[in-house]
Parts: sequence; C-alpha cells; structure tokens
Amino acid sequence: MTSPAPRRLQGRVGVVTGAGRGLGRDVAHALAAEGMGLLLLSRTSSELRSLADELAAYDVPLLPAAVDVTDASAIDRVVAHAEQQLGPIDLLVNNAGRIETTERPFWEADREELWAVVETNLRGPMLLCHALLPAMVLRGRGHVVNVTSRARAATRTGTYTGYAVSKRALSVLTEALAAPLAGTGVVVVDLLPGLVRTPMTAGMAVWQDVPDDGWTPASVSTAVVVDVALGRYDDRAGELLDAPELARG
Repeated sequence: MTSPAPRRLQGRVGVVTGAGRGLGRDVAHALAAEGMGLLLLSRTSSELRSLADELAAYDVPLLPAAVDVTDASAIDRVVAHAEQQLGPIDLLVNNAGRIETTERPFWEADREELWAVVETNLRGPMLLCHALLPAMVLRGRGHVVNVTSRARAATRTGTYTGYAVSKRALSVLTEALAAPLAGTGVVVVDLLPGLVRTPMTAGMAVWQDVPDDGWTPASVSTAVVVDVALGRYDDRAGELLDAPELARG
C-alpha cells in the first residue's frame, strides 16, 4: 500500500489576505493541502465560511476573520489572536487587492475610489508587514509574498491609475524591505501571477477578448507560493518572481 505524500508545511502557519475568492482562495487550498495552518482574511464573511468548509477536508488549523486590511487596529488584533490560536506565523501572502470599477482616465476618475484602491493594495500589505515582521525577525525565519502586477490593464487602456500606481508601489515596498531584512532569515518577494481568471479580471471589459489559452492557470502561482514557503526562493529576496516564466523555466 502506497503511503500518502508527506505534507511539507505541516506545523507551520500562514496568513492569506483576500482569501475569500480568486487567487487567494486557490493559494489557501494549496497551502492547506501541504498541511499549513491558516489565518484567512477577507472582507466578506460568507466567502470565508464557505472556504473554511472546503478547507476542513485538509484537517489543518484555520482561523477565518472578516477584516478590512486597511484597518490598522483590526489587523493588530487579528494577528495577536492568530498567534495565540495557531502559533507563530511563518508566511504572509499579501494577495488582497481591488481595482477601479470603471475604465476612466485619471482626471475623470472618482477620487475616493482611487484612494480606496491604493489603500487596499498598498496600505494593507504595509500594515500586515508591520504587524508580522518583528516576530519573524526575532525568530530568525519567515517569508512574505507580495502579489503584484505589471498592470497591463492600465497600460492597455490608459485607465486603472490607482491600481497601476499601488501595484508599482508595492514592488517598491518589497525592494525597500529586502536590504534591511538581509541576514535576518526573513525573505520578502514579489509574485507576478500573470493574467489569472478571477471574478475581478473576468469582469473587466479590457480582458473580454482574451482567448482561453491567454489566461495563466492559478495553479502556476500557487505552486510558487508553496515553494517560497519551503525556502526554495530564499536566494531571490527582494526580486519579482514571474510565475508564468518560472513555469516555463
């Protein structure tokens, strides 16, 4: 009788933001399948409940929390609670993101919506990093994956300015963290998923003409996240990991 494959992340704990849908949901499945306990963050309680029901099959510790990643106090509270309930956090996947609801040039866009996009895509990861990095550095180990983008939708349309600016700034955050984290045992990288079919991308007019073979499977990115958690990209701290290119390589 063949023994089941070992779960390579058994006993470790990760945080996935934007876990309720899209790529975040797929990342949560991939990590749970490897035995990782998870703090699952999303703004939508119903999505988290259904995800937790799905992940129950993996028999791993789970803590779903409906939290706005731009709320500093809420982030501090949920991180403290997760460390008490799940244990030390080894991995942070900053996946939560949003984009403008309409394709409009910057000067016609709604200012409040623009800023809300920037806050989710940049303030959120900054708050999570600020909350989790001290303990990671103290323990001498940890991994952070910032899900970023080439913002091709913005390049193609001349719109989605808030999304493009925030994702570029998120890459700058990764670069800014890499040098002071060098030698600490904590590694931060950017992940470029390619064009993944999610509720967000599938609903954008700019991608309606993309053929089926023009989309990048979510599994390509989830495999990279698992490999980051396993330390396989530790020599690429501060770099952008292009998931489609890594898959072809």
